[in-house]
Amino acid sequence: MKRMTGMVLALAALLVGAVRAEMVSVVQVTDMRGQTEYSVMTREEFAALQKEIKDETAVFAAAAADAKKEWDANKENKLPFQGNRIKVRSAKKMGADFADAEKAEKKKVQLEERASEKQLEEMDKLEKKTKQSKPKEEDLAKEEARVKAFDDAFTMISKKMGDKLGRPVPSVGFVFEAAKEDEKKEDKKDEKPADKEKKVEKKEEKK
Repeated sequence: MKRMTGMVLALAALLVGAVRAEMVSVVQVTDMRGQTEYSVMTREEFAALQKEIKDETAVFAAAAADAKKEWDANKENKLPFQGNRIKVRSAKKMGADFADAEKAEKKKVQLEERASEKQLEEMDKLEKKTKQSKPKEEDLAKEEARVKAFDDAFTMISKKMGDKLGRPVPSVGFVFEAAKEDEKKEDKKDEKPADKEKKVEKKEEKK
């Protein structure tokens, strides 16, 4: 009888362990540009993500400083370096963990819908404000320049972080892979004249 009780307790412990192992969380990830997305993750996946972010945090300051030096050294850049608007990635759990993955997925969808609604509201407000104020072309050009400066700063910091980490730095909607861009440039440099002529011939054949 004692042996049977022991076996039952052992099985119960295994079942509890299995349930715990299957617990999932809805996680909000914010990239370096401030864009957010939601994912359903297991504890192991969330721990791996936290490790990635910890590694990125360790190289972020040095990468940003290197990018700023490069920016300031380029006399063509008229605006200040926008690195202060770029933050290292972050991740946080949204509420309690779920034992049911389907419930977690529903929670994720709800959060995404709320975020989309909020974004649409902000876009509507901006559109109304733009119509009322009727910004000058000069002001629009300045805003475009600021947006480009921000994008350039993000690209520079991401590339330098990727070089230090030996891997790309993920962002919402895409993964920035500076290494692939560099490879494309190198391939173009190494391309033989004969290869270029073949490409031209193929284009002409298509015409």
